[in-house]
Amino acid sequence: MVLAVVLAGLTAGHGLGLLEFSSLSIAGAEQPGLAAKGDTYTMGAQPERNTGEHSELHVGVSDEAGVAVSYLRFAIPGVGEPTGAAVQLSLVEPGAAGLLEISQVDPAWSESGLTAAEAPPLGRVLDTKVVQADARTVEFDVSQAVRPGRIASFAITTPATGTLWRMHSRESGDGAPSLRLELPPVGIRTPGQPDQAIGAEPTRPPVTGPVEAVPVGEEPCETDDLLVPSCGALLGVAPGAHVPGSKTEALLRFEELTGRQQHIYHAYHRGSGDLFPTPDQIAIATDPQRPRALFLNWKPTDVSWADIAAGDPETDAYLDELAQHIATQFDRPMFFTVHHEPENDVVPEAGSGYTATDYADMFRHVVERLRVGGADKLVTVMVYMAYLKWTAEPWHGDLYPGDDVVDWVGWDTYGYSEPGHGFGDFAELVNRVSGANPQWPGFYNWAAVTFPDKPLMIAEWGVWYSEDNPLHQAKVFEDATDQLSHFPRLKAVVYFESENAEGRDSRVHNEPGGLDAYRTLADSKTFAAKLRS
Repeated sequence: MVLAVVLAGLTAGHGLGLLEFSSLSIAGAEQPGLAAKGDTYTMGAQPERNTGEHSELHVGVSDEAGVAVSYLRFAIPGVGEPTGAAVQLSLVEPGAAGLLEISQVDPAWSESGLTAAEAPPLGRVLDTKVVQADARTVEFDVSQAVRPGRIASFAITTPATGTLWRMHSRESGDGAPSLRLELPPVGIRTPGQPDQAIGAEPTRPPVTGPVEAVPVGEEPCETDDLLVPSCGALLGVAPGAHVPGSKTEALLRFEELTGRQQHIYHAYHRGSGDLFPTPDQIAIATDPQRPRALFLNWKPTDVSWADIAAGDPETDAYLDELAQHIATQFDRPMFFTVHHEPENDVVPEAGSGYTATDYADMFRHVVERLRVGGADKLVTVMVYMAYLKWTAEPWHGDLYPGDDVVDWVGWDTYGYSEPGHGFGDFAELVNRVSGANPQWPGFYNWAAVTFPDKPLMIAEWGVWYSEDNPLHQAKVFEDATDQLSHFPRLKAVVYFESENAEGRDSRVHNEPGGLDAYRTLADSKTFAAKLRS
């Protein structure tokens, strides 16, 4: 119940209205609920098993299913453009509290054939609901994904790792999934319809052919102008971190070792001594055979956040030069962040120059200055440290610079291979909670509710190797292959590969089993996206 209460507070604070299963308040002709044409769920623990004939749909985690994801498909009649659409599901019994999310997925699956091994990668998240423990129904707004005469296909997921929701399927005969459509009022012409004479019998355009399936993206899924893949997620690495040597060579070694080209190459720059992307980075990104997206991380030095925000002349001169360099040397989208993990450097006293508000103002100034200077293809990322003690600070919410200067929201998180803080599976790493801050719902839960319109990114992650527990890395990588479906808002996952990060080792090949498990993770359908050229 704590999770529901915490998220209720977050919801109220951001005006998202996620707690109420409200009907769509759009004037029009509400249609009876459409029955699902197909529904089933997949079981990560039994990847070859099909459940299409089951009378229940499962979402969450159980010993039998492992990670369970439910799928629904509806045939939308060709009766005009809907003004609203909502999927309604009925719970077999109440009892669970937490988040449920609905995502768009490619409709090319069959109820009798879908398994976890063949499941399509998840597309755009359409709606998130905070479900109370006594709820009997859940309703999702799917208006963005419903078109007349088309197939609409959805996946239901949850980031709640210790919970299993049981819902009625269409085979149950009671409380089956339905899709409620709302159509324009009679006499109102929608695009593609002829004008109607006043007083004439209302007409709807007939379905003139078979219902058409609409995929959520190309095969494989492709990125848009903000580098968001239409389904699945991007895979990336910060190679050879904290050790000397060529980062280009480190990237190529990592790709050869793991057997997988990376979508994202993450690199770091400090101060105003150089311009980026560098020639080596441009060559990495523009390799015609193996193109990659750059993720460049800039940390200003020797000048306070407040001074930068106020227009420090030397910093502005550098930003102007940097903007011109980017505009003339690199004409493609590029991930960019300013001073990642700022929480560790906040000095909350007024006038320090390093308050959370100073950071937000500094981030905004840098991004706006670069954009005005011609670097208008920067894809900006707000990267949190995600260290749990900072989430309890009253200034934590003041760090965010604003939706207009932030394209993605990311956080850095690490797993440990010895019992204690940070010891757990991939889901724990992504959505970590803490006894020291019991009001914190987990970073994914917080971000899903706080930034519902932003793609999310794990900007750095890794599992520190331990000779005392050498198989733990492999277990985390194995779990991640299935558990990524808990987190459909994650559209990029970037590994931090280091032999010696302040004495810690995150390399994926410390044990043969760990390398094999990482290779399996990297080859999963989740990362089948393609960078659009």
